[in-house]
Parts: sequence; C-alpha cells; structure tokens
Amino acid sequence: MPVTPLVPAHEGTHEGTHEGHPVPLPRVAPGALVRTTLLSLPAEPAPAAAFRAALAELVVLEGRLTALAPALGDALYASRAGHTEDFHRDVVLPLRRAVHNGREPRPALLRRLDGLAGRVPELRAWLDARGRREDVLAVLRAGTDPALAAGRSVLAGLCREPSFLRAASFTSADLLRAVLRTGHGPTDRRARKEEAGVARHAVRAVARTTPLSAFTAVGWGVLPTPSAVDRGDASWNGADLPVGSSRAVVHANRTLVDTLFAALAADPHRRSTLPHRMCSSLRDSGGRAAFARSRTAFTAARFLAVEDDEVALGAAEPLRRLAALCDPPATLDALAGMLAGGGSAEPDPDQVAAAPNHVAAAAAFLRQVCDAGLLVPVEPYAPQDPDPLPRLAGWLRDTGAPHDRELALRIDDLSAATDEFGTADPGRRAALLAALRDRWVTLLGDLGHPVGPDATRLTVLSEDVVMRQPIRLDGFLGTADHRALGELASLSEVFDLGPAIRRQVRDSFVARYGPGGVCPHVWDFGADADEAWQRASRAADGGAPGTDGAGSTAADGIRRLAALRAELTEAVHRAHADSGGGPDDDVVLPAVLVAGLGSRMPSWATRRPVSYTGFVQRASGGVLCVNHVYGGWGRFSSRFLDSLGPEAAQVAATSVSDTLGPGAVVAQVRPVSGFNANLHPRFVPEEIGPDRSYASLGMDDVELVHDLRGDEVRVRVKATGAWADVLYAGVFAPLLLQPRLAPLLMDHPHGITDFGALVPRHLTAVPGGDLVRTPRLRHRHLVLRRRRWELAGPTVAVLLAELAAEGEVPVGTVARWRALLGVPDQLYLHAAPPARGGRVDEDLLSALDRPRPQYIDLGDALHLRCLGKWLARHPGGAVLEEALPAPARGEAHAAVELVVETYRAGLGMGDARDAGARAAAGWANRRDER
Repeated sequence: MPVTPLVPAHEGTHEGTHEGHPVPLPRVAPGALVRTTLLSLPAEPAPAAAFRAALAELVVLEGRLTALAPALGDALYASRAGHTEDFHRDVVLPLRRAVHNGREPRPALLRRLDGLAGRVPELRAWLDARGRREDVLAVLRAGTDPALAAGRSVLAGLCREPSFLRAASFTSADLLRAVLRTGHGPTDRRARKEEAGVARHAVRAVARTTPLSAFTAVGWGVLPTPSAVDRGDASWNGADLPVGSSRAVVHANRTLVDTLFAALAADPHRRSTLPHRMCSSLRDSGGRAAFARSRTAFTAARFLAVEDDEVALGAAEPLRRLAALCDPPATLDALAGMLAGGGSAEPDPDQVAAAPNHVAAAAAFLRQVCDAGLLVPVEPYAPQDPDPLPRLAGWLRDTGAPHDRELALRIDDLSAATDEFGTADPGRRAALLAALRDRWVTLLGDLGHPVGPDATRLTVLSEDVVMRQPIRLDGFLGTADHRALGELASLSEVFDLGPAIRRQVRDSFVARYGPGGVCPHVWDFGADADEAWQRASRAADGGAPGTDGAGSTAADGIRRLAALRAELTEAVHRAHADSGGGPDDDVVLPAVLVAGLGSRMPSWATRRPVSYTGFVQRASGGVLCVNHVYGGWGRFSSRFLDSLGPEAAQVAATSVSDTLGPGAVVAQVRPVSGFNANLHPRFVPEEIGPDRSYASLGMDDVELVHDLRGDEVRVRVKATGAWADVLYAGVFAPLLLQPRLAPLLMDHPHGITDFGALVPRHLTAVPGGDLVRTPRLRHRHLVLRRRRWELAGPTVAVLLAELAAEGEVPVGTVARWRALLGVPDQLYLHAAPPARGGRVDEDLLSALDRPRPQYIDLGDALHLRCLGKWLARHPGGAVLEEALPAPARGEAHAAVELVVETYRAGLGMGDARDAGARAAAGWANRRDER
C-alpha cells in the first residue's frame, strides 16, 4: 500500500552528467536514528585534572629529551678536544652511550660531569629538561594517590547509576556483584582485583553507542529541512533527548528457540501435527529430482550456521506431485490422503477410505522423504515472530500428549521469565538470567540437544532500550552537513566492494546460463553467488579479478572502477606529500574532485539505485566525525521500527519507494538465522520467503535472469515478468546466512566500504617492531578516518613488560610511550586487524571473537592502573585510534551518535513501469543449463 511522504527528502547540491545522462544525486533521508549512552560523566575532579596536566608536561619533556639526544650525542663526540682522554673515556663516552640507547645515566656519572655542561650547550639543555622531568615526576608521585582516589570516586558514582546496574545485570551476575561492591567504595584486595573489569564496562557505558541492553538507548526523529541558519555546530551531548520515554524491548534468543523447535519436531508424533513444505523448489535434471537440503549447526547460541547441500533422487514424478501438494504447506496426514486420492487437494473421502493400502503406501513414502530431509515441518510461529515461545507452547498443548503439556508449561516458564526481565530490578534480573540459563540447558539436554561445556556463558535473551517518543532533531545537521554527507555517499560508491560483487555475479551467471539466461530456482545459483563474493573480495585485496568464461566483464569493469580509485588516491597522496604532510597532518580530499565523482563512475556501476548508512558524531568546532559507512535501505533502523511510532516505518517505506520510483516491485528478504538483531518488520509491499505461508512471494515464485539491456543479473517475478528489487534490511553479515539466499542478498550488496587506501602509511621503528601511523582523513568538515597507530604483537609485549615493571600507576612508562608513539591522551583501543584468510566468511567468524573497541584515557590515573590488563587482551597486536570526539564531561549525555541514510536513484529507474514488458520479451531466452 503506498505511503504518503511525511516530509520531503533533502536533495544534494551538486549534479553531474554521466555519458550524457543526469547523475542521480544522493539525498539524506528525512528520518534518522539517534543512539546515546545513558550515563553521563561528571566534570573532572581537581586532583585528576592536576594529574592530567602534570602527565601532559611529562610527555612533552620525554619528547624533548628524545629530540635532543642525536644532537647531544654529536656534541659530546665533538667535545673531545676540550678535556683529557681519561675524562672522555670514563665520563663522556658512558654518558654518550646512555643517551644514544635511551637509558638513564648512573647518578655517579652525572656527578662527575664537572664543567662539561658549560662547554656543551646541548648538554645543558638536556640536563635542564631532565631536571624538570624529575620535578614533574615528583609532582606526579605526590598527586597519584589523590588522582586515583578521584577516579575511583567517579567510578563508584557510575556504579550506583540505575542504568549501569541494569546493564551490568544483563552481562553477568558476577559483574553485577562487582559493580555493586565498587559502588560502595571498598578498598580491599578483592575490590582492587575486580577494578579493571568494572572500569572496562563503565567505560563502555560512557563511550560506545552500539545498542546493547541499558548501556545505550535508541530513538528516532525527523530531520528538518536544512537552512542557512541551522546550528550545525551545536553540541549533541546536551540535547534534550526523551530518555524518560524509554522502555526495554526483550526477546528470547532465537537460536535457542529454533534449536528447541528442531529438537521437539524430531519426534515423529509431534512432527505429524505440523504443516510440511519441501526443503526447496524441485529442479528437474535429466529425469532426476534435485533439491537444496539444509543442515543447521548450533554456534554457542550466537546464531544458526546453515549450510546447503544438493540432493538428487530418481523418483522425480512422485516428488513433483508432492511438491505441488505442499503449496500451501499441509500436514503429513493430509498429504498422504491427497497422494492416495490421486493428488487432489480435496480427495474424495470414500475413495481414500476404499484404498487404505494406498494411504499407507503414501504415508511410508512421506516418512522416507522426511527422513531424507526433503520434507520439513513449518514452525508454529512466524519466522519474524518477536514472541515465539507462547506459540511453541500452544502447539505442544494441541498435540494432546501429557508429556507435551508438561513441556508446554516449562516453555511458558521460559516465556514468563523472559518477559519479566525487562522491568525487573537489577538483582532480580541477574537471578532471572541465571534461572533462564539453567532452564534452557536442562530443557535442551532433556530433548537430546546438549548445549555444551560452557553453559554459563549462554546468551538467553536480547535487550534494547528504545525511546518511544520522537526526538526533535533541530540543530543536529545543517546545510553544509547535508551537502558533505551526500558527497560522502558518492565517495563511498567508488570505494565500495558492492559493484565488484555485482560484476562477478554477472559473469558467473552468464558462464553457466548464457547471455539472457534464466535460473528458475534461486537456490541453484547460491554457491556460485557466494563464490562470486569471495572472488570480489580477493580482487579488492590485491588479487586478480579473474574471469568466468565467455562474456566476462568483471575484469574490465572492475579495472575501470579501480582506475578511478587509483587516480583519486594518487592525487590525494601527491597533494599531501607536496605540502610536506606527515603522520600528524590531515589528509584533505579535494572538495571539487569528490563532488564530481558521480559523473565519473562507470555507467554499469550507477545503473542500479544505492543507499548508505552513515554513523556520525559531532566534535568541537562543528566537525562531523564518521564512525562507519555501511549499506542502507533501512538496515540499521529496521530492528527498532516495531518499538517506535508508526511514523518511523512510514518514513522508511517512503525513502525506499521514492528512490526506486513508481511501478517498481520491491521485496524484502528477512532471514533471522537465530540472530535476534535480524528481527524486523516488513516495510515494503512484498516479501520473499521460503513459501507463501508468511510471505507474499515464495522462493519458487521468483527467478534469476541475465537482463541483456542492463547486462546484469536481476530477480524476476515469474507470474508477472516484472523485475524485483530485493532488499535485505538485517544487520547479520550476508555471507554467514544460508547460502541459497546469496543471489537475493546480492541484489543490493553495497556497504563494504574502506577509505584506508586514501591515507599514507608511515613506518617508524619502535621496541618490538615497526609502528605504523596513518593520518586523519577529511572531506570538508567531515572526518572520514581518525589518526591511528598500529602496534605489532611484540611491541605490545614490550610495553606490557615495562608497565608491569614500574608499578601500580606507571606514569613514567606511559609518558615515555606516549611521547615515543606520538599519541594523545584519549584513545580507542582496537584489536589488530587479523591476517586475511582464504575465505571472507571464515574471516567474519573469527572476527566475532575479537575484543570490542575500548576507550582508554592515558591521562587518567585509574586508567593507567588498569592499562596493563586491558592491553593484555590484545597479544596479537593493537591499534590505537584518537578518540574524536572523546566522551563528554559535564553534559547530559557522554556520547551521542546520529545514524543517517543517503539514497541515490539508479540511471534509467524512471522507466520502471515498462520493466515487465522488457523482462517478458526476454523469456524466449530462458535456459536452465548446468
């Protein structure tokens, strides 16, 4: 049903032409998501501020001493003529060696300098700096305990905040106990042992806006039309956000729910009460019936890993009849009756009764098909049901078995405890979590699906805190912000993997089905589409794009796009080098060059529409910092739409329909795969699902076609011949979803964007290896990439050893390394990027176990005390990134992030109404070749 736009979309300000055609301009969507921390930081206490200032001076002095060392070494060498050989050998040479090696000279040696400092000015400057350093160290030694006490007082205050207590209770009962203890300000040994862990979670609560329980709150609002008087540089941290309207949205872990259903449906009696459908559409292959059969693996309750394998059987005709009877899904008894009755959907009861042997034979046939995994039960809850446990319990009650009624009561208990969690107090929440873990483990174990040895870490539910009242976004973005974000979208297209994926998919398809070919079974091209993604990723990492037989265009098309990237990168690097830019100097993109990128994109790359999501934060001076750029189409707001007002879903639908144009067929594909963040409503007219039980289009209702006019692979509705734009609005990585969905997920694969090539890498030798430094990347007032320092694993080991050797609060070591690396005091600590493996999906899985980014303050005494433990979580290396902006102090919110989408229509999208006619004309080219 069409939705009337509530507010106009904000158009870009530049327009280019591309091969004589207007280039659609990216526009900022009218609705935006707001993600905010629920904790605020108080103003810095005076002892902590004094400690920070003294430590900053010590860093400067360490840098000065290091900078003086080379000239001092030369001067000491040249001073030989001014003193005796004995003095030079016994005093000057040991001093020179100590200075050269960065070691502290022995005090006795310094006492023997005599008048050397008067004859060597460099030595006098070095001694003065060294003396000042000793004075500052004395100030720090005296100020460490007060600063540490001030930091602990702030931490204790945070630990008494209700939102942090709720967040801690979501994490674990042990963390909640530690947070409660810290809130009371204990000073015993146990409290000190727990301090680093508590502080790490408190830091997460004030610095990171990723939605997770009560660590953050999420809201939505309409962006007003920008004007010249917009206060685009206003602080977001002081915004009046409707936090009081927040409510917790809790869902049972879908991995556990789906695993529970699979365990229950393994019983033949229970399974017989459910409707069944075929595991996939049937492909007739030389008289044999081929299907895609799924195999599901339990992955520590994080998500369901689903793989497909192809099964080909000889009984093609009976299976074809069965597949027809399963649309819509039917119970096994009903299917047996229809098979015995000649395949009629409404068999004659008298005919069935007169042929019991036929019914028995049909039932036996169905059992074989079920045992082979080709006929699968349909869950008693919708795939996107946000509350499936009551439906599961209701199904068990309807089976009539006493044992099933007992199981239904146990599931009711799980549902009730899950529902209670969102409104319970922190202590009760921790108890509920422990009880839920025990009940889930016991229930699955009783049904023959043991969870595994680490059941204490089982995630049993998800929780989001959502502000239900719309947020006023006046003053968040100004005219300059809208223009820069639109240009960012154009830049993202140039550095996106999506176009290369589309080219690789096209070549694989043409190689298999021929130009203009048709694949009537989407699953049949799943493995090829998945491999096309892998090839595109390898090519982006420097490998050859590869070709795929006759009609290959990937190599040429990707090469043209790569040439545009290389030209822009070279121009940026050259301008930075010509200006004498170093690792501390910003790399600034030429605004005119970026604004004109849309007109220089290859036509094949701009033919389809594209949408991006930008995650931005406001820093001082009106700077807008870009945290991430991912795919759009409602992907990061979708999971909250059911909890927000209806206006949010309307705006999402309008943004999509305005971009695709009138007459376009748009369908969502909404796989969950056990991942709760993929639960979201349908906000476009159509949906493609496993069958038509819950979706308007089944997988067998669409096909894949090589569109000769556009020279790309499209999804086509079989009944009408109309092209369909397929949108995936989930956040789970597409490559980790069921392979048979890959061709649909790659209809709009944009969102894998990396601007790293635009910044030069500066290498410096440091203890343990090379330090890699990259400067800040800017476009206009946008910061696209912050300054970074990459430390190798051996360097981290050296730093850890020095931190441990100094003592509880290692001010000397931290000052020395801050000066050595050239880092500011406030940073984010990331895990080092892992070495790329052979497959992208394997890399994604390994990334799930890496530590999350963490804010660290190298000017805070408490953070210095915890630094060793925090850094030890990164033995393979670490990346330090400037905290821009750092968590705000003395404001209403420590961190606020705006999630904005941009949309660009595709070239030729205005003639979507006759797409069906063009597609129908291509049906004569239908081919289904292996």
